[in-house]
Amino acid sequence: MAFSEKLKKDFETDDNIHRARSYARRGARALPSATAEYIIEKAPIVQWLPRYAPKWLLNDAIAGLTIGVMMIPQSLAYAKIATIEGQFGLMSGWIPGMLYAIMGTSKDLSTGPTSIISLLTAGIIKDFTAEGVSPQVIASTVALMIGIYSMILGFFKLGFLLDFISVPVLTGFVSAAAIVILLGQVPSIFGEDAGTGTANIIHDIFAQLPQAQPLTIAIGFSGIILLFALEFVGKRWGKKHKIIWLLSISRAALALLIFTTISFIVNRNRADDPLFAISKIKADGISPPKPPSVALASRIATRAIAPFIAAALEHIAIGKAFGRKNDYDIDTSQELCYLGITNFLNSFFSGMGVGGAMSRTAVNSESGVKSPLSGLITAGFVILSIYELTGALFWIPKATLSAIIITAVWHIIGPASVFYRFYRTSFADFTASMLTFWITLFVSAEIGIGIGVAFSIAYTLLRTAFARIAPLAVNNEHSVGLAVSTSPHDDKTSLSALPWVPTDTQVFRFTQSIIFPNAYRVKGAIWDTVQVYSTSVDGSTSEDRNWSVAAARRLRKLRGSSGITTPLHDTRVIVLDCSNVTYIDMTGIIAIGDLKADLRKLAGETAEMRFVSLNEGVRRKMEKAGWKLVDKDTVMEEGGKGEVWITASAPRGSDVDVVYSGVREAVFASAGVGSEKRAREMGNVI
Repeated sequence: MAFSEKLKKDFETDDNIHRARSYARRGARALPSATAEYIIEKAPIVQWLPRYAPKWLLNDAIAGLTIGVMMIPQSLAYAKIATIEGQFGLMSGWIPGMLYAIMGTSKDLSTGPTSIISLLTAGIIKDFTAEGVSPQVIASTVALMIGIYSMILGFFKLGFLLDFISVPVLTGFVSAAAIVILLGQVPSIFGEDAGTGTANIIHDIFAQLPQAQPLTIAIGFSGIILLFALEFVGKRWGKKHKIIWLLSISRAALALLIFTTISFIVNRNRADDPLFAISKIKADGISPPKPPSVALASRIATRAIAPFIAAALEHIAIGKAFGRKNDYDIDTSQELCYLGITNFLNSFFSGMGVGGAMSRTAVNSESGVKSPLSGLITAGFVILSIYELTGALFWIPKATLSAIIITAVWHIIGPASVFYRFYRTSFADFTASMLTFWITLFVSAEIGIGIGVAFSIAYTLLRTAFARIAPLAVNNEHSVGLAVSTSPHDDKTSLSALPWVPTDTQVFRFTQSIIFPNAYRVKGAIWDTVQVYSTSVDGSTSEDRNWSVAAARRLRKLRGSSGITTPLHDTRVIVLDCSNVTYIDMTGIIAIGDLKADLRKLAGETAEMRFVSLNEGVRRKMEKAGWKLVDKDTVMEEGGKGEVWITASAPRGSDVDVVYSGVREAVFASAGVGSEKRAREMGNVI
């Protein structure tokens, strides 16, 4: 009896049970409205189409047609990398654009076959074709698994798991993969047959040089020279002359047209014995839908993780970069949902894996695209090509496709200066990038990225396990500010102290080191708070308004959850209390840099980011990465004019960031409101 009463009492007073009941009640009440909102979020076109301005249609049509022209040669070339027939590259290009018009959250992002996904797919095809499975069937099954993995992360909002791949690891992987792709195309330029693997390819290229085919070399190098020349001319004079710009961005299609015409003229009467290797692509229209093999999918599942990671990271990174450039936000979870569904559907139509492509996205943005609607035009152009260009595709020289690939991947090789910056900033990040780079280059892409991620996680765990301590003098000023944690349940908008803060200033405190698993979540938490309280992000209702409504809807939800109906001020100063930050890696430094860039885009070049209590090691890493940090009351000379300023903060518009010893002096620095007394008169509104 006593035991049952004790059990009952424990049950009634158990905090975990009470919390579970509370969550269940709140979830049940919110379920109907949350479900409806969730479904609407999966089709963003429903939200932005009513705001679509008719004058944007011409821009979207031009951009869509331009990307369609680029998509044809790139799809054929990337199918070559994947070691599948060219027509299946084309089959992969029509669903992404059509579906992105409905599900996409970026106006610029162009989705389709990419070089990195093709390379990783080729590695899987190599291992499974030995068992008698068709390369195209394997490629479609890889696309199916990319789709399944993406949908799991997207629909359940698990995209944060991708944060465990740090920037240095990703840089090393992409650079090595680009070199592998480039080396793999060199034999086609010389008319040689090389083995697989970087070492074998390099050996075979030189060993077979005496048997190189002069006509193939002429076609290949002519294509490379033409493509680089058109790119150079476009960068030099494209902004001034629209025709030059158009020729530059269409250079791949132009090269394909010129050399395919030459090939047809010289080979039309000798198709069985051409003067140089031709692609012999035969597209018979869109393949009827056919489900991939479930048995094969179960065997490929683990191998498809690497292509999925590469596709997701590349897609999200490109979307975020162009969103920041053109002043809109993408929904990461929604983009993963789209990536999942488009790859899933592609696999039923004999398509290979797809994702965001940097080159096409850049051209799409430069073309003046206004909304994702341009994807419909691109899809239509690709479908037209599948049905109407069958005869022409047969004569494409393989050397020309290799030339297109070489010039495309050349730009994604990370420059040596990037790796040197890793070395100067953090030897651990440099080691992770080098491990990833060399293993990807000489062993395999899957093992390379796996080793890089494992090293980064192991180093982080070991550093945490063997953390060092240092004596700390008590400073009451360090107890004030806003705590920013990596936990999604923390209250990001509560201020525990500093009752008088200038209206243009927000104060944040980091609760732990800033490293790759938490860097962008912490940055996002800070930026959410800045937007919630800032008037500068309310948007415009003019004809030149932004097409996207996702950011505005999200901001309304954030303000609603914070109990704020109208923004209270413009934010010009962010104070970051770094007293708890004992370590920062390269990803953390890049995230803080992105935060500063966002602030200056919001508030102008006079906006300031002020640091408090920067650890000596953290400061040294930031300075090696290019940050200009000075202590308060530092004497500096401006521009060699002999003018000297002695101040508590940096000059407005300067690239210099000031480090303070306490939060109070950072908040009331002279370049801000002017004084604590003035701040008291204005009142605290944070």
